[in-house]
Amino acid sequence: MAPKKYRPSDFNFSRRGGTCLLSNDFAISAEIRSGELLRFASGATLPAAVGKTLSSRGFFRDYLDFEKLMPGHFAALLADWAGPHVHIVAVTGDCDHACLYCGASASAGGRHMSMATAKKTLDFIFRNGARDLVIEFQGGEPLRNFGAVRYIVEEAGRRAAKEGRKVHFSMVSNLASLNAEKLEYLASRSVTLCTSLDGPARIHDQARKFSGGSSHAAAARGIAAVNKLAAKGRIEPLNAICTVTKFSLPYPRGIVDEFLERGIKRVQLGPLEPLGRAAGTDSLAVSPEAFLSFYSKALDYMLRLNREGVEVYEKGALMFIKHIVSGERPRYQNLDLLYRLAYGPDGSVYGSDEARLAAAGGNDFFRLGCVTGSFGDMVSSPLGRALLLSCFPRLAQPRCARCPYSAYCRVSPVYSYAAQGSFWGDMMTSGRCQVFMGVFDIIFDKLARPATRKLLERWAEKYQ
Repeated sequence: MAPKKYRPSDFNFSRRGGTCLLSNDFAISAEIRSGELLRFASGATLPAAVGKTLSSRGFFRDYLDFEKLMPGHFAALLADWAGPHVHIVAVTGDCDHACLYCGASASAGGRHMSMATAKKTLDFIFRNGARDLVIEFQGGEPLRNFGAVRYIVEEAGRRAAKEGRKVHFSMVSNLASLNAEKLEYLASRSVTLCTSLDGPARIHDQARKFSGGSSHAAAARGIAAVNKLAAKGRIEPLNAICTVTKFSLPYPRGIVDEFLERGIKRVQLGPLEPLGRAAGTDSLAVSPEAFLSFYSKALDYMLRLNREGVEVYEKGALMFIKHIVSGERPRYQNLDLLYRLAYGPDGSVYGSDEARLAAAGGNDFFRLGCVTGSFGDMVSSPLGRALLLSCFPRLAQPRCARCPYSAYCRVSPVYSYAAQGSFWGDMMTSGRCQVFMGVFDIIFDKLARPATRKLLERWAEKYQ
């Protein structure tokens, strides 16, 4: 129970109808009634149950359980940092698709990464990486430079074994070039696969143009082949991403159903970002309001299916729910430069895949250097220092400093630069910020309902 007078620790809040959401620097949240906010902020007496809850969650500065709270706080400040963990390697700019929104601006005949550059990229990764590494192949279409993929898998595996490290491989592919031989190799090396699935053919094929016919049919064939091996336990189940465009908006349920029909229970819904071919065009982009309406309907449908016994979840919501429920930074919240790096086919180094995509579209502002250079020099450069600071938005962004969701969020300098012409951007007018705040509103609203919270907490317990 709270004492008669107490001092609240630093907190942010937002009003939510008759309640207020509080959050603190420990990435812990709590809800109180709107009428209790002023009493809490001024140090007046609160109902015993409310005081007990707030005290246990680190909202009273005189009653902080440091042994319980500090490990998570230090983790949020990246005290465990040991170097970049995720390395996104674009082995080619070549692709057999001509997607209208291609972030990589890929096309047939695009540049392949040479074996010499692949070796130098691995040299760079192993000079600077953490003990546990993830190497993700991207493009273009990485299956079209499979020689470089095989070399990196074999050589990285050899080096990791020699140095006592762990390395996991993944690949983002449209699957059109996937054949039995390539799939057998990827399965034998435990390479996980991710593809694009924008919905049924009538949606998918509108934006994802394929020289070989229907891109949806090609993806469906590849998904079925991967699923067949996954059913035998020989490869991880395939993941898929839906890029939400204007074509998607009328079909939130149809898109979820398409994932399930293809045997994929992890749905990932993301709005189109202004990178690559999508930059400077309104023909496919959706407003934050339209995306949030679509997202809310899709999430409601997934929860309804859960109640009916159908296994399905949304990856973005899962990421946030894990953080909210546990207070621990999710392993896949990879921060620019600190936890992830990206590499172009020519060996250029970037702090994120978004930065690599911007460069592929002709804007090299976020290029940190080359794989022949020093990671230390990149980190200490003006751009590197700015990227490091951007990993702590509450310290660098005025709106983030007072936002109740900032502990669970991150800013994207590349998005701000692409959409607003500024590295730091203006969060008050940022479409990305509006989307994230809207998604958090939706999630916290659902967490406030006991039956729905139980479903969402089950996601956090069951799925990675």
